Amino acid sequence: MLRLSLLISFFLNALVLSAQISVSAENPGVDTLEVVFHNDKWAIVHSVEAGDNVFKLSRKYHVPPALLADENNINFQTALNPGQLLFIPYGAYNQAKEAGANRFDVRPLRYQVRKYDNLFRLAHLAGVQQRVMQRWNGMSDNYIEEGRVLFVGWVLYDMSNAALADTVEVNSKSSTLKNDRKRTVTKKDGVEETVIIVRKSYLDTLPEAERNYLSQTNNEQVVMEEKGTAVFFENKGKLASSKVIYALHNTAKRGTIIKVYNPGTDKTVFVKVLGPIPDTKMYHNAVIGIGSSAKELLMVPEEKTWCELKYAPPQ
Repeated sequence: MLRLSLLISFFLNALVLSAQISVSAENPGVDTLEVVFHNDKWAIVHSVEAGDNVFKLSRKYHVPPALLADENNINFQTALNPGQLLFIPYGAYNQAKEAGANRFDVRPLRYQVRKYDNLFRLAHLAGVQQRVMQRWNGMSDNYIEEGRVLFVGWVLYDMSNAALADTVEVNSKSSTLKNDRKRTVTKKDGVEETVIIVRKSYLDTLPEAERNYLSQTNNEQVVMEEKGTAVFFENKGKLASSKVIYALHNTAKRGTIIKVYNPGTDKTVFVKVLGPIPDTKMYHNAVIGIGSSAKELLMVPEEKTWCELKYAPPQ
């Protein structure tokens, strides 16, 4: 019996070692990043370095800047101090479920098991099946003990230290923009030419609904928060062909953009208020009605879902 136990122990240790070697071989010389629970979701712990800002980190970790700022209760202009710890959201937008050899756009992740954790939930958060998580860690079954460190996948990661460009130079002859800074440069042939420095905001790259939401809420500094049931209504007529996702809400005024977050799928959409919720059985106990085109974006198959709302308070 003792010999059998020793053989089993040797076999399990060999599996674990094999998994660790595999992970190291696919990411040679690359340190793993730590994943922890934050606001009941997974997040990557990042220690701020000199020069870091919200936009630079959002690019580095492939995460929407608004989501990164919201996770840490900061705004886009908040100054970050070296050594400060930030939580980087981790979800479908920056998950890399497989990473082959010589791939340098990802970083491996580790997670330390807490009391009452189970492998099924951890695999779900990692975006893979439980058997994949077991294979990664050389596990013969789904038993995990508190304190064990697991390899849980990869995050998309931009290893470039290049600064995030916020200016573009254009020839003054082709520019009609106002309030831009002019600068005279001298070419190699001695000819001087005036160029205009066009300030290009990162916000310009965001979808219109998200830009309007940030404008209405002063970059989420002034917001109302609400949680409850969302009911999806069928898009008909002009609503069906519109690119805007419309919503019904009882307190937000018409035209308000509401940020709708589904904690079950970690998905977010921005919707525009049309008017109040009808007093019908369909919307019983609902905090918001949302056009059905949002179901796919929120990854919701049912007609109702739990959601968290943020929007500008009525004036």
